[in-house]
Amino acid sequence: MEQTAFSDGPPVPPPLPGSQAALFLDLDGTLIEIAPRPDAVVVPPHLPGLLGRLSASLGGAVAIVTGRGLEVARGLTQSPPIAFAAEHGTIIEGAGATAGIPPMPPPPSPPRGWRKDAEAFARSHPGLLLEEKRHGFVLHFRAAPELGPMATAFLEDMVRNSDFQVMPAHAAAELRPRSADKGTAVRWLMQHPPFAGRTPLFIGDDVTDEYGITACKELGGTGYRIPRDFPGPSSVHDWLLRLADDLAA
Repeated sequence: MEQTAFSDGPPVPPPLPGSQAALFLDLDGTLIEIAPRPDAVVVPPHLPGLLGRLSASLGGAVAIVTGRGLEVARGLTQSPPIAFAAEHGTIIEGAGATAGIPPMPPPPSPPRGWRKDAEAFARSHPGLLLEEKRHGFVLHFRAAPELGPMATAFLEDMVRNSDFQVMPAHAAAELRPRSADKGTAVRWLMQHPPFAGRTPLFIGDDVTDEYGITACKELGGTGYRIPRDFPGPSSVHDWLLRLADDLAA
């Protein structure tokens, strides 16, 4: 399922997988374009229906694996009948054919004092935006990129000698548990129907997605990443639309 890389021109679209594939899809930067603020993204109107078509053709073996919170991810995609691995896999829930997937062991949540300190830090540095999650939080600095190193160092000092880590994201730094990532989410889902026994394929766009790609490769599948394999989200949509049509033929 691997493709040959070319150095000139846009990437050649990867080959389409077969009907025994299991799809694991990142959200921001992969299915929807990055926006200046997390709440300003625009979801293509055809995306929820496309995810539903893919789920029906693949026996439900489609999952959104995202750093977003569960409720936000469901809201953005209008809750198609697929699985969601939210907050980098710390929360896993299914619907439709995936409804019977058991939850992963719950990870730790950051101390309340950390959240208060992060709120105060964001307030005292105009341009920073704090995004709260169940098991962590994010400092966004897209509006003030010069604050990136300071925000990252602030969080790294906070998590020192703890069960949490700081991960880079798109113009942001995220504090989250060490015990879960997109790779652990893929491995967990692949142990349970309708994913078990299928060939996993991950599509993502940043460093956090590499965990999912690595897990898919270890399980006999593969993974693709923007911009190496796709120029951007619109080309991912085109590829997924071709896949949906191919599976329906």
